[in-house]
Amino acid sequence: MTAQNRRVPRLFLDRDLSGDKLALDEREAHYLGNVLRLERGDELVAFDGLGTERQAIVCSLQRRGAELDLRARLDPLVESRLELTLVQALPKSDAMDLIVQKATELGARAIVPVYTEFSVVKLDPERAERRVEHWRKIAQSACEQCGRHVPPAIGAPGPLFDALETLAAADTRLALDLDASVRLAATSAPARHLAVAVGPEGGFGANDWRRLDAAHFARVGLGPRVLRAETAALAVCAVAQSLWGDL
Repeated sequence: MTAQNRRVPRLFLDRDLSGDKLALDEREAHYLGNVLRLERGDELVAFDGLGTERQAIVCSLQRRGAELDLRARLDPLVESRLELTLVQALPKSDAMDLIVQKATELGARAIVPVYTEFSVVKLDPERAERRVEHWRKIAQSACEQCGRHVPPAIGAPGPLFDALETLAAADTRLALDLDASVRLAATSAPARHLAVAVGPEGGFGANDWRRLDAAHFARVGLGPRVLRAETAALAVCAVAQSLWGDL
């Protein structure tokens, strides 16, 4: 790829972008030079996740810091008309990293990690806090790559019952069930906000289903094949965005 047709990189910065100059710290300078491979004079786009997006030029780039020259304001990419919340039972290993990254690219507005009856992964509060911060950074990086401006909201993992209590705004609620007779594609279009629950490797247990049924989640399937938890999560996001969103 030549310099002329290289895609302009995007950089998420959780700070005010209203001025003409912006100083970056050592970590951010390292990211510019060693990850994005930028040099002095190169162009990028800086965005804050709150609606401000600016063209920027690297004025200086050193080991201990960098400075950006902030220029024209840009119009952020419009979010999908589908307000999609993914209620995700925590999977094993690093599968949640993949889910967060790809669900962000697929336009999820919120990702709600939950513990379910068959969940294998359980995090103590300190480790959970670190994981949430890790997932938020993954989501920010995914926004940089895919062109989104606002990263999805990601809360701390908690019991399924508690999470369901926070979904008052979801007017359409679906839960993946391998034995469901109704396919996702056959369900009615959500009025505004769709919440989809995806279970862990062993699926939802009987107690989980009682809670989901009480919270008015309809059971839907994705087809005859048994999908891994991460595959199911990404498939349901893609199908929903294709049916009712912007894919």
